[in-house]
Amino acid sequence: MEKMVSSCNIGLFADDVVIWKNDKDVIKIENSLNENMVAIQSFAEEHKLNFNPAKPFTCIFTTNIHMLNLQPKIYLKGNLIETTKSPTYLGFTLDTEINCGKHIAKLVEKGRKRLQLLKFISGRDWGANSGTLRMTYTALIRPVLEYGYQVHQVASQTNLNKLERVQLSAARIITGLRSCCPKTIVLYEADLQPLSMRIRTNSAKYIAKLQSLGSFNRTSKSILQWTSNQRLKKDSPVGVMWKRGLLDFNIEPCIPFSCLTPNTSLDRVSFNDQLLSSASKHTQHPEMMRQLSLELITNIPSQALVLYTDGSKSDSGRTGSGVYAKAEDGLVFRCRFRNQITVRFSDRNFLPSEKP
Repeated sequence: MEKMVSSCNIGLFADDVVIWKNDKDVIKIENSLNENMVAIQSFAEEHKLNFNPAKPFTCIFTTNIHMLNLQPKIYLKGNLIETTKSPTYLGFTLDTEINCGKHIAKLVEKGRKRLQLLKFISGRDWGANSGTLRMTYTALIRPVLEYGYQVHQVASQTNLNKLERVQLSAARIITGLRSCCPKTIVLYEADLQPLSMRIRTNSAKYIAKLQSLGSFNRTSKSILQWTSNQRLKKDSPVGVMWKRGLLDFNIEPCIPFSCLTPNTSLDRVSFNDQLLSSASKHTQHPEMMRQLSLELITNIPSQALVLYTDGSKSDSGRTGSGVYAKAEDGLVFRCRFRNQITVRFSDRNFLPSEKP
């Protein structure tokens, strides 16, 4: 579907599709979007797909207050698409003023409803203890308050304080402290960090991970090409992270595992995915297959760092689900998984002709 769209941007996640275009001329935006809607509809009909014309909606994001009530004429199957000022995409509520106020209001409302769960299972003389209450909060309520923090961290302090008050209410339920107790003491007794502190820490990890992906990720690519020469960009989430000193363009790139194949060209790294001689599992004896594998391992240069995965073994005889790496200087790295299997290696691993 992405190949069918031209002169516009498109984003897809599962069955959610968003198309957008930036321009000063509204007529040009309408014409471009309508042309792409026709192309997408043709693609859908060709692949036996069907779009519900009642679900799509349009929205204009602008700082020009005279255009907030404008209704663009975008059509799907000949039907005019409805215009809304607060669309929701992937659970994040957008607003035309780009201040995240609507999204935070929904998070507060949803968080307040879930606070009733803590009240039901808590009690002065009976009910769950503070540890169970804290675990319930961190598992069911705090993720709701932090949803979309990468974007809504640019909201005003007044809106962000609404989220802090929800957490403070949960902390008072967990600790049983009264409302007259200072909030710093309540959060300390509940062993909870302020949401603003968690947002800063998580944002630093998030932005560093994105930057390391390079051009493999669309968001990472936009961050690497980001400049702060416009007012809106200065107030954007990336601009806020820049002011906080979280953007470091010297982060070492990292290739995602999904993009790494034996054909990938890596410096001083080689993949051995074939035996020295051809063999078939159906015709060759299992011991012959094992012997061919051992011959391949023996021919690896001594200066190389050998990394074994499935079927590897360590000095203690452990093998199976895990990673075992041993360097020339004797440095050993082990990573084991839960379904670990312990196997004793004996002379049965070799052919009869190789026995001492």
